[in-house]
Amino acid sequence: MHFLEGGELARPELWDKILRILEDIKAESDLLGIPTIDVSDGLLLEVLAFHYALKGGNLFGDFGAGIGYSTAWIALGVEAGCKESCRVVAVEYLPGRAERLRVLGDRLGLRKVEIEVREADALKVLKDMPDNSLSLAFIDIDKHLYVDALRLLEYKLEKGGVALFHNAFYPRPPNEFFKAVSRSPWKPIIAPSTHGMVVAVLE
Repeated sequence: MHFLEGGELARPELWDKILRILEDIKAESDLLGIPTIDVSDGLLLEVLAFHYALKGGNLFGDFGAGIGYSTAWIALGVEAGCKESCRVVAVEYLPGRAERLRVLGDRLGLRKVEIEVREADALKVLKDMPDNSLSLAFIDIDKHLYVDALRLLEYKLEKGGVALFHNAFYPRPPNEFFKAVSRSPWKPIIAPSTHGMVVAVLE
């Protein structure tokens, strides 16, 4: 059942319901032993997804989605900014988790956003995506794979698109990643949340 209409995401009272849904997903993730982002990371994902959707972006990715906590934050931002129809690709390789992701769109009441669930290896999905197609990509996979993801995103992100990498502080990715993301064509910053988020714009 859809409960979002037009600009309703600007209504504070609606967020009481949305935040309860997000809290439920977070609690379920904790129960299943699935590491999640914290609320400050979620807010960052939501606002950036909103910004890129307003600019006309229509394809967003969550690579390492778990059961959808980070996906929900991205989708809510896209829903608020999407001009017509937009898609969030949520990638999770474990079948039990992917199944929970498939009900997320209805659970949130999304109208303009399709959550497309891929039960697969994140890097393989990213590799198979068309070049210059992604506006925003959130990466929360094994940290030793961050360099490989960064190299792929150089081609898969649209120019001016943004890649976000979780766990800048802990568990810290290898130094090779920080060297790579600090070089052209990337413009990075670390958002100092609890675990840290690398935010890198493709110039």
